[in-house]
Amino acid sequence: METTEYEDHEFIRHCDSIIATLPIRYPFDVHAFIDAFGEQRGIAVVLGRMPTGRGGTSGLLVRARTQCWLGIAAAAVPAHVAHITYHEVGHLVLGHPGDYVCGRRSCPDDRWEIEAEQFAYRLRAHIRAGMARHRDRLPPGRTALRAAFGSRRHLCADG
Repeated sequence: METTEYEDHEFIRHCDSIIATLPIRYPFDVHAFIDAFGEQRGIAVVLGRMPTGRGGTSGLLVRARTQCWLGIAAAAVPAHVAHITYHEVGHLVLGHPGDYVCGRRSCPDDRWEIEAEQFAYRLRAHIRAGMARHRDRLPPGRTALRAAFGSRRHLCADG
């Protein structure tokens, strides 16, 4: 099987090096991450819900000089909200030009969409691994409490 540039180890290393610089803190919260990300980049990043369009749009990225808007489909479940957010952040940190509307009708051959999607999966894996390490460091009392009452993980499904 032929390797594409998106499966290239160099691109993966590039994504991982960018992810290592992002302001990810645990316990992880996507809104806190977006606020810290905006601070780090020196712009206001606004994360909000938008109605789902007829084309099945799931995410929207609109940039201005001092602000950036990330629109997420109102019908998106929490795990999808996180993934769409990571995808849109990918467009920003990978230096893709312009604004983006992402959804079912996006061209699957669009290099920038594929890169943003790959970045989103890398970021999600990084956050999930960090959440697992953070849970492992909980004091014994907190771990027992979590075990007794169950995890809320099913409510979030993803970081």
